[in-house]
Amino acid sequence: MLSGTHTHSGPAGYLQYLLFDITSLGFVHETLDAMVEGIFQSIKRAHESTVPGRVYVNSGELLEASINRSPTGYLNNPLEERLRYQHDTDKTMTLLRLEAQDGTPLGMVNWFAVHPTSMNNTNTLISGDNKGYASQLFEEAMNPAGSLPGQTNCGDVSPNTKGPRCIDTGLPCELASSTCDGRVQNCIASGPGKDMVESTKIIGTMQFDKAWDLYHNTASTVLSGPVQYVRQTIDMSNFTVYTENGTF
Repeated sequence: MLSGTHTHSGPAGYLQYLLFDITSLGFVHETLDAMVEGIFQSIKRAHESTVPGRVYVNSGELLEASINRSPTGYLNNPLEERLRYQHDTDKTMTLLRLEAQDGTPLGMVNWFAVHPTSMNNTNTLISGDNKGYASQLFEEAMNPAGSLPGQTNCGDVSPNTKGPRCIDTGLPCELASSTCDGRVQNCIASGPGKDMVESTKIIGTMQFDKAWDLYHNTASTVLSGPVQYVRQTIDMSNFTVYTENGTF
């Protein structure tokens, strides 16, 4: 099983796109080679260790590990749509428990919406951020079972639960523009810890604790049947958006 996630504290220089090569001052072949080799070896080891088994699914709500980083933008959604949800971000964690037919734990995959941005842009080291820390905790506790904390609809979902504040005054940023006295540079979100390392551990631990509970206590529904998928392609260059007064 492959599942996508990301970190904002990863190495650069591994793609031909300029954005991914700016901070590394160009393409870095060693970075690309290490990533390709790591992915290849992971798939190879997984394939070579496959055994008959079962997959259980479970889900639950994880609160206080995320906030909406654009609450004023969210309020632009139609009222009837917002009334369908209790929160302005998705708080549901979904987990798959993987085990061999004899009950031996093989690992877990879970999906929870929160950006790996507990480590802020002053960090100069490679980090798996809160998702990586959650994975590390689970694998240390369940060795040798594997762990994959995946990502879902994390668009405006921030782990910085103290919210954005002006670093020069300590006051909340202007919500609509995310600025301080007209400047975005001074508006920085943080929390819940005293610094970014502690915040990474707190948010990562919260995800680990929830995954641990779902894995051990209530993951009892067995998945069976065929694998289904949904795919949608939208040509945004030819997409018309209508406003309330009919203009676009």
